[in-house]
Amino acid sequence: MENDRRIRKQIYLDPGQNSQVKQLAARNDKSEAEIIREAIDSYLISNRTNPEDPLFELVGMVRDGVKNGSTTHDRDIYLSKKGDTDEEG
Repeated sequence: MENDRRIRKQIYLDPGQNSQVKQLAARNDKSEAEIIREAIDSYLISNRTNPEDPLFELVGMVRDGVKNGSTTHDRDIYLSKKGDTDEEG
């Protein structure tokens, strides 16, 4: 990563975090900033979500006040358009 492409951030660490970052940096012959960047990269990779995941389509579909979701979940999820019905006829 080139310096001209980096964004400066100021963060606060608690004393324990600071001590551990210093120890890791010394042990691995790296800068403290590099240790923190690697930790952020690791966190971001492990918490990556895919916005294309079909489950994200469910966000916001269930309206407030649903009291019988365990028995009407199919209707609530699949028949979201006003006027849709699961009854034939």
